[in-house]
Amino acid sequence: MLVATLSASGAIAGPAIGAPVLLHGEPSALVVAVDPTTGAPRWRVPFDAAEFVVITSIAPIEGVPAAGAGFVVGGTFSGTLRVGDTALSANARTVVSSAGRNDGFVAELTTAGAVRWLVRVGGSGADSVQGVAARGDRVAIAGVFTAGAELLGEPLAAFDEKLPFADGFVAELDASGIRRWQQTFGGKLDDAVAGVAIDSKNRVIVAATVRDSIRLGGRDLGTRGPADGLVAWFSAAGEPGSTTIIGGSEFDGLRAIATVDDRVVVAGFFSGTLALGKRSLTASGGADSFLVDVNAAGELETSWHAAGPGREEITSLSTVPGGFVAGIAHTAALTFEQTELPAPQDPSNGATLVGRPAP
Repeated sequence: MLVATLSASGAIAGPAIGAPVLLHGEPSALVVAVDPTTGAPRWRVPFDAAEFVVITSIAPIEGVPAAGAGFVVGGTFSGTLRVGDTALSANARTVVSSAGRNDGFVAELTTAGAVRWLVRVGGSGADSVQGVAARGDRVAIAGVFTAGAELLGEPLAAFDEKLPFADGFVAELDASGIRRWQQTFGGKLDDAVAGVAIDSKNRVIVAATVRDSIRLGGRDLGTRGPADGLVAWFSAAGEPGSTTIIGGSEFDGLRAIATVDDRVVVAGFFSGTLALGKRSLTASGGADSFLVDVNAAGELETSWHAAGPGREEITSLSTVPGGFVAGIAHTAALTFEQTELPAPQDPSNGATLVGRPAP
C-alpha cells in the first residue's frame, strides 16, 4: 500500500482519491492510500480545518505485525480540526479546536484508514508538530511552541515565559495517545525542529536548528555561528543523552533525520566551511547541503556533500532496508560526492534521488 499526503482547498477528486471530498480550510489536507500496482484508491482520510491545516510529517509504525500497524500524522492547524470521513471507510470523525493562533496535532491511523486517536499540542501562541516517528507501541513527536503551550494537560516549559519566541519540544506517547514523557529546549531566539526518530534501542533523537545558545536538560549549549544544527538523544525513559552541535561560522542548520539501526543520519545546509568529524567541507555556492552519520555518543562519522554553483536542498530523507534514500532539489548542476549531474532545464524544478547503504 502506498500512502501520501495532499494539500488542497475546496472540492477535490481524482483517480487516486475516489468520490469528491469537500475541504473547507485554506488549505486543508488529505491522507490517501492507493494500491501500489494499480493506483486504485483504498481509502482517504480528510484533515479538514475551519481555517487551515498543514500536514508536516507522516511515518509508518515500525516493528509491529501488519494487523497492528498503521501511520502517525503530525502538523499544524488553526480553528477547528476535523479528522476522518465515512465516504470510503467506517471511521468516526474526530474533532479538536486550537487554543490560539495555531496549534500542533498528531493523529494515529490504522492500515484501513480508521482514526485511532487525535491529540492537540499548543496554547495561545504559534505552536506546531514538525516531526513524528513510531516504533512498536512508542510514538515520538517533536515541534516548536511558545510560552503557555501544553500537551495533554502538562505545560511545556519555555526558556523564558516572557519572550514571544519559539522553543523546541520532544515527547513520547503510547499506542493509545497517552503522554509518557516530554522535554523542552530553547533560548532567547526562535529555534526550529527538523524532525524526530526512534532508533532500534528505543532512544528518541531530535534534529533541530538552534540560534545563539540554548538550554537542554539543564545544560547550556552555544552555537558556532548565527545558527547551527542540533542532534539531541533521549533515553527510552525521556532522560537527555548526548547532544551534538553541527555548524560553522555562518547560518547553518538541519532539515531531516532518519534512523539506521542504532544510529541516525541527518541532513542539513551550510555556507562557508563545515567540519564534520575528521572531514572539512567547503560550500561551492551560496549554500550547500550535507548528510552525516551520527552515533549515540554524538560522534560524527561518515558524511556526504551535495554541492554546486546554485542552491542545493535536501528535501526528504527516509530509511530503506540496508541504508537510506535522500531527495535533493537543485537549481544548477549538482555534484554528490564524486557523481556529477547536469543542471535542470528549468532551474525551479531540478530534483535528484540518492540512495546509500548503511554507514
